Amino acid sequence: MIKHCATRPADTCDHSLCIAHQVDAWAKQYEALTDALLTYLDNPMKQPQINDSDDVFEIESTFTNITLLRYGCIGSSPVKPSVAITVQTLAVYRQTHRVCPRLSIHAEAKKLCHMHNVRYQQYLADQLRAAYDHLGRDTPDWRMLNSCPACQYILEQELPLLYSVICACDGNNSAKHVDPAVRSGVECPDPHSGTSPIWLSESYVDQFADEVGNACQNSRTGASSTQTRDPDDPWIEEPDSADSSEPASICVDQWRNAAPESRKKMFAIFKKSGIFITVCHHGFLVTICDMVWSGELMKYPITSLKKLMDVFGKNILYGYDIKCAQEKILLCSSLVNQVKELNLQGVVPAFHGHAHNCLCQVQHHSKYKVGAGKEDFKMCERVFSESNALASETRNATEFHHHQALDEHFRFADMDKYANLSNFLYHNYVQVLQAISATSTFLDECSISCDAPFENDLDDEKALLEKMMCKKEETTVEVDYVKALLEYEGALSNYSSREVGNVRRRHTYATTKCDQKGEIIEDFECQMGIDERWGTDHPERIKAQLCIVHCLFFKAVDDVERLVRYNKYAAKMSPACPSLEWEQIVEYSFLAEFDLLCDGDAQLQSKRWANPLYRQASMQYFDGMHAKEEIERLNVEIGRLLTKICDDAVYYPQTIATLTTHDPPLASELGRQWNQLCSLNLWHLQ
Repeated sequence: MIKHCATRPADTCDHSLCIAHQVDAWAKQYEALTDALLTYLDNPMKQPQINDSDDVFEIESTFTNITLLRYGCIGSSPVKPSVAITVQTLAVYRQTHRVCPRLSIHAEAKKLCHMHNVRYQQYLADQLRAAYDHLGRDTPDWRMLNSCPACQYILEQELPLLYSVICACDGNNSAKHVDPAVRSGVECPDPHSGTSPIWLSESYVDQFADEVGNACQNSRTGASSTQTRDPDDPWIEEPDSADSSEPASICVDQWRNAAPESRKKMFAIFKKSGIFITVCHHGFLVTICDMVWSGELMKYPITSLKKLMDVFGKNILYGYDIKCAQEKILLCSSLVNQVKELNLQGVVPAFHGHAHNCLCQVQHHSKYKVGAGKEDFKMCERVFSESNALASETRNATEFHHHQALDEHFRFADMDKYANLSNFLYHNYVQVLQAISATSTFLDECSISCDAPFENDLDDEKALLEKMMCKKEETTVEVDYVKALLEYEGALSNYSSREVGNVRRRHTYATTKCDQKGEIIEDFECQMGIDERWGTDHPERIKAQLCIVHCLFFKAVDDVERLVRYNKYAAKMSPACPSLEWEQIVEYSFLAEFDLLCDGDAQLQSKRWANPLYRQASMQYFDGMHAKEEIERLNVEIGRLLTKICDDAVYYPQTIATLTTHDPPLASELGRQWNQLCSLNLWHLQ
């Protein structure tokens, strides 16, 4: 028998401001809720016996949640909650999510349903989420200034370092967020903020949105032509340089090609295409911001560096994949005076440096930067390898929950970084000592003296590479004329008598082609005043053909995979360039070293630093030099960590003792945090 239920009336209420009203109601209770939670943690109250007949107990405060929290529970609604979640349940989920970012709130709700033999329904997860959403706050810049003691716990009379902060910045598109407009339903306005002060707001980022355009305008002043770029390309924007020796645009193109998947037109459905972060060289998060409706535009690194200069001041060294292009924009931006005054310096990271040309490496690569130590500046990639696990949970979440999950993940990650900081410093010290030993052994065993002028040779290499880059291959009329001759002669020789004779079938393809090329040659001859067509033995033709061979040679160098083609044109160079074997190519440590092959007048081959063995010895020398720099920095950072541990052992007990007299709950909570910190500090001292 089927029992029919009465039809429920349609819900005509406006729920668009429901979340906003709840947020406002929670905000009025935060201070009282904090006191109630501290009181419960200090002296947990036994939960009252509930009257089975009435199923209620007495409310002891103006707000129901205040009473609930004194007994270790918190309601899922700020006013008249019908469901309460225990603090222990929320704490367990928080720590589980810390070590397993893929665990969503829905999975946790299902787990609790299975444990209590309750059928899972969506509203249960929503109630658990509502109780979990109301956590602590932060103060501006406190986390930036206190997250990493090895970087920021500066001591009096310590050995001065060339750079006060070493960090890296980069973007990642795993943390994309789907635009609510393309999802089903209507998302209610949510005034929640899931970001801590370490996040850079959209409005703060957008104030630098015009810096690239201004830099482009400044760099194009006086230029007769500009390079056309794809207006639909939403990725990095760089100014066109009138300086032909500037290799940055080549590096940007190679940087773009390294991630073709990222350039797909994905921005139509994603409001946030990812995040852009800055981390110190120990892996602690320093800044973070959303990439909104765009890819990795220049405004994100510019904004991040602006924040670093405002907070940390002078002598900051950062790593960025295309620092060569970014530096050009910074020096044309509104930040130019601050950049110069505070000595902001940058490098190209070790891995991405392989994609930059040789001159760019000499100018910007971290292996040549004095004071960079042994850092590879790829800290962001290691951070992203952990945060990528959040993608499945955050992509379709609300904006608040998207930010909340990311913020909590990075907060927990920083706590883990501190727990492993002593190990990090120890292993760095071991690696540095091994690098110094390896460098010393290599230089002792090879035929090159350790007193060789490697640094002077680096300056000489830079000067020669700049000279090579400044050589403009101007296309002359003579070269164009000879190219047309070669094409015409090739067109004649490639058609057989059968093809030319069959006019009906081959007229359009063969005869017309030859006629067109012949007309081009006649135009050149008329323009140049040539009465007799240049033959194969004409001196001017031979000279122009040599220029064409040079161009083909340089083109073959750009595509070094075509080894046979390279050797073909290398033998025709005047003087001839040495041919390459595959065994030589695989020994090249950087792809950009193929730029050295472009010197066709044998000037480069005579240089000492062009010798492969000498270049290897030079690499070992700079590696050993950076290892010694790293030793100096590690000695300072170890001292900072030890001093911070000693100061903790004094200040925490003193503060706890002071609070015990007038705020016992807060003293109890601080005592629990000190117990956890003390155990980590004892581990560091072992």
